[in-house]
Amino acid sequence: MKILIIKTSSGFVDVTKATYNLQEIGLARAFNRQGHKCDVVYWGGKNEKVVDMEYDENKFFQVYYLKAIDLLKNGIYSNRLIELTKNYDIVHCGGYDQLESWILARKIPEKLVIYNGTYYSEFNVNYNRKCKIFDKFFLPRYKKKNICFDTKSRLSAKFLKDRGINDVTAIGVGIDLEQLKAKKMIKSEFATQIQEQKDKGIKFVTYIGRIEPRRNIIFLLEVFKEIAKEKENIKLLMIGKGEEKYKNECFNKIKQLGIEDKIIYKEYMKQEFLPKIYNLSDVFLLPTRYEIFGMVLLEAMYFNVPVVTTYNGGSDMLIDNNSNGIIIKDFNVENWKNKSIELLENKVLSDEICRKAKEKIEKEFTWDALVPKFIELFNKILKKD
Repeated sequence: MKILIIKTSSGFVDVTKATYNLQEIGLARAFNRQGHKCDVVYWGGKNEKVVDMEYDENKFFQVYYLKAIDLLKNGIYSNRLIELTKNYDIVHCGGYDQLESWILARKIPEKLVIYNGTYYSEFNVNYNRKCKIFDKFFLPRYKKKNICFDTKSRLSAKFLKDRGINDVTAIGVGIDLEQLKAKKMIKSEFATQIQEQKDKGIKFVTYIGRIEPRRNIIFLLEVFKEIAKEKENIKLLMIGKGEEKYKNECFNKIKQLGIEDKIIYKEYMKQEFLPKIYNLSDVFLLPTRYEIFGMVLLEAMYFNVPVVTTYNGGSDMLIDNNSNGIIIKDFNVENWKNKSIELLENKVLSDEICRKAKEKIEKEFTWDALVPKFIELFNKILKKD
């Protein structure tokens, strides 16, 4: 099968230097490994070029940077894209609210599959307002053309079905083990410092991700404060960038709570060094208010750290509650503290959760594991013809 993956949002992505898990690249590698021809299109701005990406030794697929404009973070491509799609059986793009997806639904509906991640959340006030516009202009075309959707979560599938889109399949998101260099635990100077503290009996509560209101960092700090009251040899490790205003709010909160000496903050770490940091962590907290999927959940579960998080797009797909992770649906500090301390003190429980978590990721949520689900869906589309 010949598959073209299109990133419909604008913004230049340099695939030759990227160290993060680029979903389009990870999925394309997996398709090609399993005998399908799959290439990728990225926003090229005013320039066009083709980059060869290696997926196995001396085997390559193409990444096309096509000319496109940026309209409110939407990438709008020229007719060059339509010409390119003629060479493929399936065109896989995201998402429901992207203008290029809507355009492609008119031009190539018979081979289009839209990969969606968004879903309803009270936190997404602005997006919920936008949906009223999307529903008015986008829905009629999607329904009329019988466009097929696959989604990153069951919550996203429900979001579409609630709008009367019936051809929806929840598949999920995969981890790109090659990009993460998962077979290596590469040490950094920072990891060595953490290891030295671990050797002295310090335990680490860890958060990795953007420092932003959506991720509820103020609440995280309040939870950690309560954990620290009961656990003397404990520190909070935070890694992530953020806007200065909110970061300052968080640092002020740290001072207010009197936990400055228990916080280790690092703004940025290369992706190749993160596996070791996960592996040194004792519990991973993600009290997010909204998460399309949350690659940090995949990573933490794969790299053997027990996860405590909210009910969100990713956790609903990945976590069997109280078995391979913990989902807490409220923002009650006491509940989060108690679950965290239980994991910190009960090594048998923590190890069992980690074992089951890694097993689930390996079996179900690598890109290679997800390819058969995508192909099954794509075959149904082709049989419609």
